[in-house]
Amino acid sequence: MDFPVSSQQFTERDGIAPVEYDERGIVRGGPANYHGQGGLGPAGGPDTYEGNFDAQTGEPLPHMRRRPDGIVGPGLMLVDTDLQRAVWRGSVLVLAPRSYAPPTVVLNDGVMPSNPFPAVLLDTYKQTAFYRMDIEVGLDVHREKRVEYRINNTGPTYAFTVPGQTTPWRWAFWSCNGWSLSVSDKDKAELGGDNVVWDDLLAKHQAVPFHVQVCGGDQLYADKVWQAECWKPWLGIKDKYVRRDAPFTPEMGAVADDYYFTHYARCFFMSRFGDSMTTIPITTIIDDHDVWDGIGSYPDYLQNSRVWVQLKEYAFKYWRLYQAHTNQSLARQHGYFGRSGYCWLKQFGPHTAALGPDTRYERTLHQIIEPATYDMIFERLEQLPRS
Repeated sequence: MDFPVSSQQFTERDGIAPVEYDERGIVRGGPANYHGQGGLGPAGGPDTYEGNFDAQTGEPLPHMRRRPDGIVGPGLMLVDTDLQRAVWRGSVLVLAPRSYAPPTVVLNDGVMPSNPFPAVLLDTYKQTAFYRMDIEVGLDVHREKRVEYRINNTGPTYAFTVPGQTTPWRWAFWSCNGWSLSVSDKDKAELGGDNVVWDDLLAKHQAVPFHVQVCGGDQLYADKVWQAECWKPWLGIKDKYVRRDAPFTPEMGAVADDYYFTHYARCFFMSRFGDSMTTIPITTIIDDHDVWDGIGSYPDYLQNSRVWVQLKEYAFKYWRLYQAHTNQSLARQHGYFGRSGYCWLKQFGPHTAALGPDTRYERTLHQIIEPATYDMIFERLEQLPRS
């Protein structure tokens, strides 16, 4: 674990020193104040919203554009297979300027174009809106088919492949889309660089199309969040109980919001991985680097500190949006379950189901998943078709 924690802080001591506050209500031993509303770097830096989007309009800057309009994306996700109706269910995620009309998506399976599938607004950040469009494709009995789609019936034509009702599913599994901070640029180059996995996956997909890619965790490496200046006063608190009770400040929230939004947008839509999401639907399992290194496996005083609890919520907010195509209020409706986390169980046709357990939201030093969530998992497994 790379998170800066001194060794003596892992050892509980007898008694808990009472937290003391000064006359301003600020914890003694904690930061006196947090200056400004700064981000990870100067406004317009590569890791900030303003370095990738027009702050006034929400339009992606030229280096972010992969379409002629101001839409960023799309990203495809497998939702499930409806075995009773013989229908493949998926969703399409796009980012668009808030001033734009909600987008639509039109499918064409080679027989006739579909009616436009409408968008649901999931959330906004600054001048950018997240939209989810739920799509359905009827499955042929004995053959797979290629489905083309367009956003707003303009711009590029994308395509994905769905299996037949009786044909096997072809799916890829991978994990770890990125590098730990300890990996040098030289080592990265020797291992093939940032795109070696995606070049290989897409080449295989072009030869024989995959129907889904199961993303096993660490779809991006968000550990860099801790390099922001705003955390240094909090990290410098020596008393672990004072650190636990120190407030999560508005500046911290602003940095977290900007960092996770921007890091996801760059990693997911300015990359070969982003190319793969336009043509191979994803279904994702969260792991620690999607939040930060080792989350869930630290001492209780850190896990339960006000700063960690709040920062974790920002990380999961953007996991839900970018990776699960949902938000906190719609997650259960969209099929995610757990005592408080986000597990899923999806049908890959009539003969295979895949379980994606969330091993991070409920994780502590004493458990991986809460007992109530285990009960939910087995209840759902028992309800699967006998096939």
